[in-house]
Amino acid sequence: MDNNPHLITFIKMKIQKYFRSTILLAGCMILAAMTFAQDKVTLKIGDAAPELKYAKWIKGTPVKAYKKDYLYVFEFWATWCGPCKAAMPHLSELAKKYKDKATFTGINIWEKTGDKPYESSLPSVIKFVNSVGDKMAYNVAADNNEQHMAKKWMIAAGQNGIPATFLLKDGKIIWIGHPMALDSIMEAVLDGKYDMEAYKQKFEGMTVKNEALMAKFKALEPIQKAFQAKEYDKATAMIDTADATDPYVSLQLKVLRFQILIGQKKESEALDFAVNWVKENKGVGGSIAGVILGADSLSPKVYLYAAELGKDVLNEEGVVTPLVHHFIAKAYGKAGDLKTAIIEEEKALQGAKDALKEGKFIGSILDYTVTEFETSLTAYKKEIQK
Repeated sequence: MDNNPHLITFIKMKIQKYFRSTILLAGCMILAAMTFAQDKVTLKIGDAAPELKYAKWIKGTPVKAYKKDYLYVFEFWATWCGPCKAAMPHLSELAKKYKDKATFTGINIWEKTGDKPYESSLPSVIKFVNSVGDKMAYNVAADNNEQHMAKKWMIAAGQNGIPATFLLKDGKIIWIGHPMALDSIMEAVLDGKYDMEAYKQKFEGMTVKNEALMAKFKALEPIQKAFQAKEYDKATAMIDTADATDPYVSLQLKVLRFQILIGQKKESEALDFAVNWVKENKGVGGSIAGVILGADSLSPKVYLYAAELGKDVLNEEGVVTPLVHHFIAKAYGKAGDLKTAIIEEEKALQGAKDALKEGKFIGSILDYTVTEFETSLTAYKKEIQK
């Protein structure tokens, strides 16, 4: 499978859209978090904040100690997480608004490093932060090889999705939630109107529900391991008997089933499965296209189907259109239709240039995105001349 970070972003974007259409989910749920899953939450509202440990403090001044009667905001994010990037301008505004009353720090976690140490992601994270510039107008640090921040903060607090924001006062965690809700919470805290005990009870209720959900995901690990080992028949048998009553679990089972069919090169069966799935829920088209584009040596028919799914995605609200055109181009390229691939890549390139000028798609379209699209366009043009 292709580990292209834009492809991962594209898939996550579509899965997130599907989640919103079934159950409210404030953030990107990622199965990587289950690697660190624990039985019970150990970090709660009102507890002292864990130690800060990181691989590199990328931007701003490191937090060495917590000042009394002063707020500290720690925002957990990743470069592939669309909602994280969407929240960055708002967090930057808050950092400026409360510059004398609070310190904001973005903590990078859960980058996709495969079998490599986590710190191998540092160059790409630093490149991202530098490219975003003042749209990320606050401190930034990256997790270390032990993934201390992910384990001792996020997972310990039962947080398995990003973006996630921790608000501290006097060294204690007084609130955990979505960054878009932070402004009103900070106002309440600064005005002396914030009821931490009431929120603690609410948070504990959410924790119970989240633990139940993660337990369901935990049950999928044997299937994932079998799939990764290419034990496709074994994985399929387990999918057939798995409990798919939960919509999150059902979605992941369907993604795995489709990945298995593609891995087995059972193209006709895979396309039939995909067509029926899209009929049930059009929002999964991007996820299906992402799986197809991540596979090599498929027939032109399959890649052309991915291109058509990509075109459908273009009509949806909130889509990063240059990225979608880029992947439609990739689908046509893999199908051997280089002429159409060039047309789509030119759309992607122009869209990316326009987005940079207009300040659109912050974090998703960067200066090096334009370079990447230019490289792809040049490659298609060279290939068609052979």
